[in-house]
Amino acid sequence: MIVTGLIACVGGCPHASVPEPLHVGAAASAVGVFVVLHAFASGSTALTGIEAISNGVDAFRKPKGDNAAATLAVMGVIAITLFLGVSFLAVAMHAAPSHSASVLSQIARAVFPTGSLVPGAFFYVVQLLTFAILVLAANGAFQGFPRLASLLARDEFLPRHFQDLGDRLVYSDGALALAALSTILILAFNADVTRLVQLHVVGVFTAFTLSQLGMVRHWRKRGGAHRQVAINATGTVATALVALIVIATKFAHGAWVAIVAMALIVLALRRHRRHCGALEARARRAALTVEHGPIHNIVLLYVERVDAATHEALSYIHHLDEDEVQAIHLPGRGSASDIQRSWRDLGDPLKLVVLEAPRAHDPVGTVVEHVRSLERRQGFITVVIPELLRKASLAAAIRQRSAFKVKLRLLCEPRVVVTDVPVLDEPGRPALAAEHINPDHSAAFVLVQEVDDATVQALNYARSLHAFETRALFFALHPERTDALQGEWEARQIPIPLDVVECPFRELATPLLERLAPITRHRDGIAAVVLPELVNGGRLRSLAHNREALYLKWLLLFEPRVVLSSVPYPLAPEAPRSHPPPEITAQIRRRWRAADGVERVHRLPNTRCQARRRRPS
Repeated sequence: MIVTGLIACVGGCPHASVPEPLHVGAAASAVGVFVVLHAFASGSTALTGIEAISNGVDAFRKPKGDNAAATLAVMGVIAITLFLGVSFLAVAMHAAPSHSASVLSQIARAVFPTGSLVPGAFFYVVQLLTFAILVLAANGAFQGFPRLASLLARDEFLPRHFQDLGDRLVYSDGALALAALSTILILAFNADVTRLVQLHVVGVFTAFTLSQLGMVRHWRKRGGAHRQVAINATGTVATALVALIVIATKFAHGAWVAIVAMALIVLALRRHRRHCGALEARARRAALTVEHGPIHNIVLLYVERVDAATHEALSYIHHLDEDEVQAIHLPGRGSASDIQRSWRDLGDPLKLVVLEAPRAHDPVGTVVEHVRSLERRQGFITVVIPELLRKASLAAAIRQRSAFKVKLRLLCEPRVVVTDVPVLDEPGRPALAAEHINPDHSAAFVLVQEVDDATVQALNYARSLHAFETRALFFALHPERTDALQGEWEARQIPIPLDVVECPFRELATPLLERLAPITRHRDGIAAVVLPELVNGGRLRSLAHNREALYLKWLLLFEPRVVLSSVPYPLAPEAPRSHPPPEITAQIRRRWRAADGVERVHRLPNTRCQARRRRPS
């Protein structure tokens, strides 16, 4: 379009038709400095988008830096060419802002008149390609933001699961978060591009300024790179000047929203990092050690109905060598006598106990109270919950409300392990019989993410499953953490060897299933997967902290011969600052006055007190 337009302008540029032009009032006829700066700030939007290359350097082939720099140079040449060409044609063809047609559309219609067939077709080609460019521009955010979120998560400014790759080898959590935030902005601003672009420009040039300033600090620390310092210092001044102009001229048009949002985001990220640091310190107190003696374990089978899942749960329980085993049933709408009759027909020697529910409005609380009444003897209580799933759907698992509520309520109970035995209801599927289980084809897998007390607790529980060989697996989604984690494993003197599983695509599903396949492919074997879970505060907060455990549960929910055990570890509360009791404080004051001292208390910012005294002469 630009080349054709420049050729057409040799003999005189055609005039562009401006439908529904924007009329400028008389007060704006005198162009002042503020109007020029306002136009400058609006034109700066043409430079946005180049940050996607700097954010995505890791996506380039090696040498990554050289290829990214070459791409940035090509992008700069294209941007400058398009910007100058369109600006010249807009002035020469008298294109102007309009309510219904963009300036680019007016130029295209003048260069390729729609009255003739062939040139008119190119007009629509320009429109379609403009639309495609806008789609790619939106896609640039979905390429850049998830990578940026993964870097922030690596430094603990965001939850760690933003580093995990999804099934399509992209940072799915970052893409989903960006989609949700974008939807909120579109609804809040009624999809008004003129208002939304103000948020974009302020954020982009602020990021430009900070990144250039960071490079200045980087080169100064290395020393001797005077040329690089000068280049990045020039970039810092230029981008900071543009940012100030944009903020000053666009503040009332919506830029203030971006400024407030950035301040709130920074505060939220810093608070999240402090919170993660505090949690990590509390989880790494080394309060637990791997127990070498016998570990007690009481097994409780929650029977809601007698079906194929109950058969498989019984097979799993009889495979263990435990201190005590109970089967309980909570009466609901169905008849308890029918359940007892079905249980007797099952022919299992284990007796079924029907719990009495004194609180009809909270039947799950009856199960929790029964669990609390058991004597644990410094061991564990395992609540086995069989679930027969009609189809491979997460919604089908959640619809089983009774079992789901029991699992949720028991999440925060100390040393209570919830073992889920999911079975997919398939036609002609035989139940796993107890006498067919082969110990050689069974093993307990402890999935290790950190070397902390929660992991030690899970290892102790896995060792309490005496009939299972215990294996500890660490999936190297981030290879740079492998050496440090192995060093921590040896420092804690954990007697169980740690198997490091390579994840070349930084994806967890395939390597995990490959490790379980030698067990699950046997019809007489069971893979007991043990998941350590940190419990901090209420149930919802604990679920938020165990996002990886939730993903693993969803991943393994429909895998045959897999039993999932969640081992909660409640974090000890932070020790409050100790203050002397009031009676002690009053006694000290009385003795102080009796010694003819002068009471002078100075309040300090940290709420501590200092007392100075004057000795009697």
